[in-house]
Amino acid sequence: MRLARSTAAGGGSSSVRIVRAAAAARPAVVLALFLCASFVVGASGFSPPPLGAPLPSSLRLLRRPSPSPASASSVVARSKAAADEYAESSDGGGGGGGGGGEVTGIRLNKVFKATHSRRQADDLIADGRVTVNGAPVDAAGLRVAPFRDVVRLDGKVVKGWEALNHVSAASSSSSKSESNSSRQRKSAYEYIKYWKARGVTCTTDRSVRSNIIDRLRADGYRMKNRVYPVGRLDRDTSGLILLTSDGRLPNSALRGQYKQPKTYEVLIDAPVSEAQVQALRDGVVITTQAQRDRGRPPPLTARTKPCIVERLDGRRGRRLRMTIVEGRNRQIRKMVEAVGRHVVELHRAEFMRIRLDSLRGPGDWAPLSGKELDMVRNVIDKAERENGATQDRQS
Repeated sequence: MRLARSTAAGGGSSSVRIVRAAAAARPAVVLALFLCASFVVGASGFSPPPLGAPLPSSLRLLRRPSPSPASASSVVARSKAAADEYAESSDGGGGGGGGGGEVTGIRLNKVFKATHSRRQADDLIADGRVTVNGAPVDAAGLRVAPFRDVVRLDGKVVKGWEALNHVSAASSSSSKSESNSSRQRKSAYEYIKYWKARGVTCTTDRSVRSNIIDRLRADGYRMKNRVYPVGRLDRDTSGLILLTSDGRLPNSALRGQYKQPKTYEVLIDAPVSEAQVQALRDGVVITTQAQRDRGRPPPLTARTKPCIVERLDGRRGRRLRMTIVEGRNRQIRKMVEAVGRHVVELHRAEFMRIRLDSLRGPGDWAPLSGKELDMVRNVIDKAERENGATQDRQS
């Protein structure tokens, strides 16, 4: 096919009009108009110049201008800025102003962005000056939930940090249920919390009639992988137990310096005095036998570590709330016995800052929420970082 050239004597004006029309037309129409132009110019006996020769001015309108180096670099800069802004908002856990981002929590050091640099915020957290929901924290990477977690610096509540991180109350609440289910689907592991009833044994041994795995199945949970409890509750204790297929979690939450706090509600057979409560707080000497699936290590006789003990029903009441970290076998029962009393009922209400709040009663279970998954990941990440640092020092 011959290219139309407007310099032909006989068909010049016709081809120019055709070509100008082609410039504004769609590609299919452009092809048809070029064929017409070729016929008109071909009839005039015009031959196109060799390839590489400059086009006449009348045909240059068909060529789109190439971007100058300056305009190209500005496009790249704008794209990079947009990407950085998106990454920042994604890390923050959601977009403001009705955006559709998933609210997964905000890094704790971003709470202080109005008054401190990120490095300064990390130093505040490392120095123990920051608390979340009343508990001291030392991990800058911890994520906090907008409009749910209360952050304090030196005892004073930090306000307005949600808006500074572009999270509105509406976006935080509307994405909650979608966030929980989608994040569980994306995870390679299963994490659930279960309200264990009295009489259920925390073992994966299916030959034990009251084992927790069969009971969990009977309560409607369909596990995709082999799951096992994180720690134990004795047979007569009710309340929160976590189960997971992630083998990292038990080591990260129960071993050595990584042990996580556990909170129990205790009903005692008789009122306890203030002296007895203080003895429990300071620590008492007990003998415990470690529980293992295989083997039986020798018993341990030692003083319990200091713990938090609160009264739930007055100075001469029978109900206490006890928060411990150790987790020795039947520790709460033996501690109460050490001050001359006996436990009538024992119920675990909280473990690793995860509570039974969303569960209705014994036998109920639920996948961990987005906020609870963040807690789990923070515990695992902290343990792995510290373990890696220890190995580096030893090597």
